[in-house]
Amino acid sequence: MGSRFHRLFGATLVSAVGTGMHAAALPLLTLQSTRSPMALSLVVAAAEIPWVLVSLHAGVVVDRLDRRRVMVWADLGRFAVMVALVVLLLTARVNLVWLVLAAFLLGVGQVFFDLAAQSAVPDFVSRDPRHLATANGRIAAADSSGEDFVGPPLGSALFGVWNFLPFAGNALSFAASGLLILSIRTDATTNKTPTAARKSVRNDIVEGIRWLFGNRTLRALATVSCLGNVVASAQFAMLALLAKEVLELPDVGFGLLLTATATGALVGGLAAAAASRRFGSGTVLLAAKAGVGAAVLVLGLVADSWVAAAMMAVTGALMTAEKVVVSTLRQQIVPSELMGRVLSSSRLVVMAGGPVGAALGGVLAGVFTVQVPYVAGGVFLILVTLIFRPRLNNRALASASLRP
Repeated sequence: MGSRFHRLFGATLVSAVGTGMHAAALPLLTLQSTRSPMALSLVVAAAEIPWVLVSLHAGVVVDRLDRRRVMVWADLGRFAVMVALVVLLLTARVNLVWLVLAAFLLGVGQVFFDLAAQSAVPDFVSRDPRHLATANGRIAAADSSGEDFVGPPLGSALFGVWNFLPFAGNALSFAASGLLILSIRTDATTNKTPTAARKSVRNDIVEGIRWLFGNRTLRALATVSCLGNVVASAQFAMLALLAKEVLELPDVGFGLLLTATATGALVGGLAAAAASRRFGSGTVLLAAKAGVGAAVLVLGLVADSWVAAAMMAVTGALMTAEKVVVSTLRQQIVPSELMGRVLSSSRLVVMAGGPVGAALGGVLAGVFTVQVPYVAGGVFLILVTLIFRPRLNNRALASASLRP
């Protein structure tokens, strides 16, 4: 992988720990200020909405500038937000407005960092599919370890000791990440300089969108991922209700279901490259999509907590393996100078499935029972796999990855 990738991996892991810490600590801090569910939802939504508002423009920035510097500035910005929040906490001036603003700015920083980091992987490794798959698998494992395993419990524990500690820790994590990225040496292929013939931002955005929807394989990958996100959002939106009403689990049991998902995600990220080499990217992608459908279907049919935990681990592993395959294919197909814009356009399409799935899950659970969204979602994903099989099998993806 080389030292440049290892430093990117380390920065991603450290940054993910910081993200996981504030993901757990910000809601807890909100509940210290107010018990309003609406206030809590505002903070959570503020962290997610940057993907809708700024991702397309962030893609332009990632393609125009040195991606290493974009990541450094994203970490520096998040470091400044954390320092400001610590000062507000220590002076007892924090309120809901500041918390919403902090969540939004942290979300903006994450958009820029994530887009730049994923776009930089081919720059720091190579476009060899074997190396890309391994690199993407390790990056996915780092994200899962930091955001799901280490960050949330560490953030919660530090919050219980003194509420400013997790945010001070976050600041340090972002500073460490920025220093690691800054230490990466760049070359002529990764440095970008403005030119007189630079297009307008609007034209750059349109070019990325056209490239995404003009390529049959990329269009199919984005569509399948969006449809998968519809089911995943419905699954996780109704999970607490399923755990309480059907599985009859206590609060700690619900947390263990999430831990099972994170465990599976870690395994899936590390195993995706080897599975792709052994069976082919198309087979892994289609098997993962159908496997998630089967696991979600079982969640809706079986009322056993151990089976539910196993199915959550399976969905975590297969979703992450699919993510690795999609990222690798995109990096093989898309030219480097378009990577940020095509990636941001694709992420926007995928994110659009989230609110649709959450809403559909709530409607189906309200009209029928909480198991119905799982049964419907599982069957739906299996059908999606069958429909897209001709476009996403090994032969179709092999020819797509050879295109310039």
